[in-house]
Parts: sequence; structure tokens; C-alpha cells
Amino acid sequence: MKKLAFLLILSCISVSYWFFSKPNDVIESIETVQEVAPEIDKNVNQLEVVDVANSPKPEMEIAPVATKKSTVKMERLPLDIGEIASISEEAKEVLVEAGVLVRDISEEAYVEFDLAAMQQLEVGDTFDLTIPQTTEMHRAEVTQVDIFPNGDKSVFAQVTGSDNRFHNSVMTVGSNAIYGQFTVSSGNYVFESHGKHGWIAAKRDLYKNHVEHTPVERAPAEGAKDLFSPPIKTQTTRKEN
Repeated sequence: MKKLAFLLILSCISVSYWFFSKPNDVIESIETVQEVAPEIDKNVNQLEVVDVANSPKPEMEIAPVATKKSTVKMERLPLDIGEIASISEEAKEVLVEAGVLVRDISEEAYVEFDLAAMQQLEVGDTFDLTIPQTTEMHRAEVTQVDIFPNGDKSVFAQVTGSDNRFHNSVMTVGSNAIYGQFTVSSGNYVFESHGKHGWIAAKRDLYKNHVEHTPVERAPAEGAKDLFSPPIKTQTTRKEN
């Protein structure tokens, strides 16, 4: 009986010893397992972490947008170029030096024309001309323009006279000369220029010293141009009523 009790006590002591001592071994073994990491093959599917914020962005090519320029032809509005001639003290000297002054001219007035403005005259444009002999200013409106192959223009205009009647004016404007006539209530005036310098005179006064010349009839030389033949292929613009 004592022997059986001794075995029970020994068994209890053994179980107690195992109970208090065994968990430490398990914990140690667990810690050991955690310290030993399995070897990983570095050559198998390595993932590279890319810094998206600092990585260069791919260049994007932007296709040029095709634009079509459309040109709208604007209709030219009539111009008022104002006075086309003014008194000039040097005009006579210029004309004499150039050798273009008419010999039988009389009661003329020397002026300076606005040649550049007159070269731009189109149908519907208006301009003013003051007759120096009478100091009367008359307004004219262009009604027709004929353009010749050499670039000269024949400009036809309707003049409003002081008598409230309409008169006519016609002039030829070239690159370096102007000549024509201007009809108003006080008479018919003719004008001519060399460049921008010219003269204006009443047609009736020109006849005072005019010398008639008897023309000698002769056949034109071969290949010569007949100066009195009508111009060919003119471009005409008229004002529509």
C-alpha cells in the first residue's frame, strides 16, 4: 500500500515537472524556426518596384491640326479723295525744264496734281477740283473707268456745277502724266501734267494763240503704229444706274 502511494506521488511529481518544463522547449523551438528563414531563389521572377512619380513620361506626339485659311474678298467702298490739284509756284519751272510746256498756252494756272490718288480712282469714287481762274470748287463722281493694256486709265466723271446742272469730265491718267478736260457752268477747262506738275487753262483762251498747222497726208511707215487708231482690249467698268 505504501509502495502504491509512493508511485502515485512520483507520477504527480513527474507530470508536474513535465508540465512546467516542456512549454519552454516548445517556445524555444518556435523561436528557432522563426529565426531560420528559407532560402529563396533570387533568379525566379524578381519583381522590380518602379517609382512612378520620378519615372520619365513617354513623349506623346500631337498631330498638327490642319487649318484652312479662307480669304474673303471685301467689296471696295467708294472713296472721297478730296482736292486733286493745288496751286504750285514751281510747276512752270519744272515743265519748262522738261520741255513739255505747250507754246500757245494762254491764261493758264500752274498746279500740282495728286497723281497717286488719281491713279487709284474707281467707279463710285468722288473728287474735287478747284478752277484757279474762277476759284470755284466742283465735285465730280466717277461713272466709268477704262483700263488700257499699258495700265493707263480713262476716267469719266459727272460734275455738279454751280448751276445745279450735271456736266461731264474725262481724263487719262498714266504712270507719269495726266491730261483731260473738265466741263463746268463757266466753261470747258483742259489740263495736262508732267508727273505731278501741270497746268489748267480755259479752252477758249487756248484758241487765242493757237496756230493752225496743215497736216501733210502720208502713209504710215511699215510697222509703225497709227496714233489715232482706237485702243484694243480695254477693260471697262461703269456705274450702274
